[in-house]
Amino acid sequence: MMRGQGAVAGVQVLEFPLGFLSNGFVAPSTMPGWLGAVAEWNPLSVTVGATRELFGNAGWGGDSWVVQQYPLLAVAWPFVLVGVFLPLSVARYRRLSR
Repeated sequence: MMRGQGAVAGVQVLEFPLGFLSNGFVAPSTMPGWLGAVAEWNPLSVTVGATRELFGNAGWGGDSWVVQQYPLLAVAWPFVLVGVFLPLSVARYRRLSR
């Protein structure tokens, strides 16, 4: 959908807040309530938390349901994202080929 190199770079800037709004750098418990909840549900946070748990480093942890289910959600998030964006991409590709 992007018309040029500059447009792609403009959209790529949006990925940086997703990376910084995770538990990769700061514990969600130190964030304001709503921001900590968003950071816990972030797919990157789930992957970081599951990796830490699988390697024996519990990290910052927590008592919420999301934190307790990091390994399960680390597998589920990719399926959810592919399930949402694959049909959208295929539909867009079919419209371009007409």
